[in-house]
Amino acid sequence: MRRACALLLLTLCAPLAGAAALPTVVSTNLCADMLALSLAAPAQLLSVSRKSQDPRQSSMAELAREFPANDATAEEIIALHPDIVLASRRWQAHNQAELLSRHGIRTLVVPYPTTWQQIFDSTHWVAGQIGREAAGNELVADVQARLARLQQRPRPLSALYLRANGGSAGADTYVDTVFQAVGLRNHLASLGRSGWSRYALEDLVDSPPDLFVSADMLIDNGYAKSAYSRHQRLQQLMATRPVLRISGNRWGCSDWQLIHAAEQLAAQLDALSLASGMQP
Repeated sequence: MRRACALLLLTLCAPLAGAAALPTVVSTNLCADMLALSLAAPAQLLSVSRKSQDPRQSSMAELAREFPANDATAEEIIALHPDIVLASRRWQAHNQAELLSRHGIRTLVVPYPTTWQQIFDSTHWVAGQIGREAAGNELVADVQARLARLQQRPRPLSALYLRANGGSAGADTYVDTVFQAVGLRNHLASLGRSGWSRYALEDLVDSPPDLFVSADMLIDNGYAKSAYSRHQRLQQLMATRPVLRISGNRWGCSDWQLIHAAEQLAAQLDALSLASGMQP
């Protein structure tokens, strides 16, 4: 009888033991926060970076405010004593993993992918490291299904992503990956350009795209940084072409949330084609 009761008690307690076994997590930068908030169980997430609670920068600010904020200092991390800290390569350069490891804290440097497959791989990897494989599988499957729906309709137009300072993105960037998902041709990539660079205004005037894409990034809001966007010739050029806008702060991190950006672009393009009678 006692043995039967003990076995019953172990069976009832097994789910609780499994939940307690999840490693505790602290996230130290905005892009790592997005993965942590999307994948971690609430009980295992001890803290997120302060930026993630700012709606001007974060697409998940409301959810992020449910957790304590940190300023990504090594002292804070050690005081919180998580099992895992999610960090960027830049943060890692200033906070040695050896220091945290002496306190029993493991550092995971979140990848910065440029393709959908890399995004899926990094999502699976982070999910696995924090014991949330099922959550990672579910998230990736959802994005893959949404991508498949997007790709059912062709949209063969050339698009140029343009920041207020003249910055743009060619091949081998997540911008190019999003454009491909929507069916757009990346104008800068078609000119043989790759990576992140500035698109000279003279070149833009000589070779404009079919449409422009912009994003509401806080970093570009300063007056000095937006001189390029205020140039009269650029204003005249942009007045003759559609300008698609990505909102909601889902553009600055190369992660699963780029599917939201892709869907925004597709919806604007489809509405534009219907309104003008153009064939996408």
